[in-house]
Amino acid sequence: MKKLALIAALAMPLAAWADTPSTTQTTDQSKTATQKISDSDLQDMAFVHHVNQMEIDLGKVAERKGSTQAVKDYGKMLVKDHQSADKDLMALAKKDHAKIPAFKPTDEADQKEMKDDKQMAAHVKTLKGEEFDKAFLTMMVEGHEKVLAKVDTMASSAQNPDLQTFLKDFKPALQKHADQARDLQKGEPQAMK
Repeated sequence: MKKLALIAALAMPLAAWADTPSTTQTTDQSKTATQKISDSDLQDMAFVHHVNQMEIDLGKVAERKGSTQAVKDYGKMLVKDHQSADKDLMALAKKDHAKIPAFKPTDEADQKEMKDDKQMAAHVKTLKGEEFDKAFLTMMVEGHEKVLAKVDTMASSAQNPDLQTFLKDFKPALQKHADQARDLQKGEPQAMK
């Protein structure tokens, strides 16, 4: 009888444990369902969205104001590529139930760079003809080179695997934009093909 009582006493916790769902499994499932994009990844996404919007705006200006068909075509390419990239970025955010915040520079150097970029864009928009082309293409080369460096840094530090993939896939388009602007500066419109 003592043996039977001892077996029953030992079996009860095991039976109760078997009926209890695994906390590890439940925790893993809930993490997957509610996993959020980190604040630093959201800040990186905000930066990329900001860049896309600026490039779309400047591309449209180049389509209207470029003095050559090559510059106009380059502007059209910027609009198309950056709209596509922004659409993909928004889909990534939506997939992870995140909202991309407005971009806010995090330090004084970034604040100064953003202010300088806005001033340069405003200045370029006032120009016409060859003056516009020259300033616009210079801005495109310098801007894309800066963004390429930032995208490299963001891709290596991104916590969200989908964001890492997006940034790595975004880089070739940015490089193409920088290279084609450089070629146009040298007077090589065939670079657009």
